[in-house]
Amino acid sequence: MSEKEINIAVIGTGISGLRSAYLLSKRTDKKIKSITLFDQSESIGGVLKNTKQNGYSLEHGAQGVLLSKDSFKNCVDELKLNHKILLPGKTKLKRFLITPSEIISITPNLFKYKKKGLLRIRDILRIFLEVFIKKPKTHNPNESLYEFFSRRFGNKFASTFLVPLSFGIWGGSSRKLLVRYTFPQLIKFESGYGSLFKASIFILFKKLFTKTKKKGLELASFSEGLPYLIQNLYEEIKLNCAKNNIELSFKSLTKINEISKQENKIKLVYVSTINNDSSYAIFDSVIYTGQPWRENGILTSPQCPVACNAYQILKNIESHSIAVVGLGGKNIENKAPQGFGALAGEWSKDILGVLFVHSIYPQHAPEKSFFYRVMLGGDRHPNINLLTNEQLIELTKQRLKEINIITDKTEFDFTDVIKWDNYIPLSTELQDKVLQSIWQLEALIPGLFFAGNYIKGPAVPDCILQANETSEKVMKYLDKI
Repeated sequence: MSEKEINIAVIGTGISGLRSAYLLSKRTDKKIKSITLFDQSESIGGVLKNTKQNGYSLEHGAQGVLLSKDSFKNCVDELKLNHKILLPGKTKLKRFLITPSEIISITPNLFKYKKKGLLRIRDILRIFLEVFIKKPKTHNPNESLYEFFSRRFGNKFASTFLVPLSFGIWGGSSRKLLVRYTFPQLIKFESGYGSLFKASIFILFKKLFTKTKKKGLELASFSEGLPYLIQNLYEEIKLNCAKNNIELSFKSLTKINEISKQENKIKLVYVSTINNDSSYAIFDSVIYTGQPWRENGILTSPQCPVACNAYQILKNIESHSIAVVGLGGKNIENKAPQGFGALAGEWSKDILGVLFVHSIYPQHAPEKSFFYRVMLGGDRHPNINLLTNEQLIELTKQRLKEINIITDKTEFDFTDVIKWDNYIPLSTELQDKVLQSIWQLEALIPGLFFAGNYIKGPAVPDCILQANETSEKVMKYLDKI
């Protein structure tokens, strides 16, 4: 292939798509002629957007990202954004559990939970006896998160502590999520130490003697919110493309209708969502970061039953819908809780958790104000987004009153609702087939690569890590053509 003849398409301009495009735009050793970005939205960012009004900044997606995740930290380092990182104070990281009538702080003192009726004496004894559980001779590959923690600490522990955690990350389904995909390190700890208590003690002593800097709870954001990361990635893509003489184009409000193999290239058929005009383009490589279960049959091919079957498996990925409700107002009574936030238990009918944004990132709210970011839906209320915005706001106020966070007298000068339909994918027993289907489709359509949030996980660092690996695969493929 002669100089500058390689054309690349990236479908989706969330963190996965932009990170992939950024890494490709940096490569001066590839004969890349053009990079075309496609997105159904009007602007870049995917879920990493925010609404700013009256001094409040409501994050649509993640509120922050753990700095302990190397993929995220390396991305920030590459973009030279370290001096822009915003971290909550250590005293602001206190977590709470939501009960039907209040929030209670999470503490190592398990007897406090007994007083609140969350644990019994036998439940506490069961937790301490975990240290005596022997290493399992074999592992059940389809063991769920709930089963794993119930086996080690008892059902009451799993219901009280694990379920709220899974609410906060995936919107629930701890009884479906596989531990080997969600927390694979737990299986390694169990295999190596037998007891998770033993593993924790060993790791603690190792850090003490090696003087390793403690990482983990540093939840990073920016004064402008996480969209600042997106904007900087995009600006760097534009700079790299200009420097390396790569044509860059962004086709917004554009829906992909078909991805198909055409000789040794890939054909994309797309349509404008503004005027419904249809067109097509030919590319040497395509990175697909969309969500197949939310798309029409863009990869179906009657001539290839294997591809049809593989794509159908991707369309059957289970997912959750989430409603994000922002409530803000002047903290006249000066009683707004301080800390990170609170997560609900299995008893909840709709609320998953609430983040105290005014405490974590006071820069995202006016001075002397309260600001709550409340998440509802998941497996507690799968059809949550059928409610109107007004109904969701009233439901949220009702739930916050029930747990004594607000009162009937509380006044608001900011309310907003963000709906994500079937957006959070779940790594269930189907996940092995999902990964196998991706491998099959990439083999059947050479040059097509996947980098969605259903491969490694929905968190920002997971998406960045997958984009890193996918970009590397693309560059190795380009070496062969």
